[in-house]
Amino acid sequence: MDILPWVGIALLILAILIWIYIRLHEKLPYELNETILTERERSFYRILRPVADKLELQICPKVRVADIVSIKKGTRDWQKWFNKIRSKHVDFLLCDYDMNIVLMIELDDRSHETERAKRNDALKNAIFGERLVRIRSLKEDPEPPIVAALKKLDR
Repeated sequence: MDILPWVGIALLILAILIWIYIRLHEKLPYELNETILTERERSFYRILRPVADKLELQICPKVRVADIVSIKKGTRDWQKWFNKIRSKHVDFLLCDYDMNIVLMIELDDRSHETERAKRNDALKNAIFGERLVRIRSLKEDPEPPIVAALKKLDR
């Protein structure tokens, strides 16, 4: 009986087991961020929190657009349309206590002056229409534009 094929099989099994061991013990290159928000977004959140409480709304930060809009069934080129929204998010989503979507808030700054940002902003404006409130400055009181948007929605 020739032992050589059995040695080859044993070496193959050993190589597979070593590969599995290395994969299971491989260190992932991820680390947990301290916060989900930038310092500017956290500052705005602190301003927005009492306004949302007063209006009985929940704040959801950094929500992916693809999680709050759907592409209509039967749409041609579905993947093309999905690709336009899959990596975009809104800075803050306001929901009622049942988590029904009410408004989206974008905290704009100088970064929104680039051509790419202008295209992204135009797309969000087209998708959300009157449900999108844009805040340019942290010095701006967010309550009046939010209340005005709610009135337009007859809420």
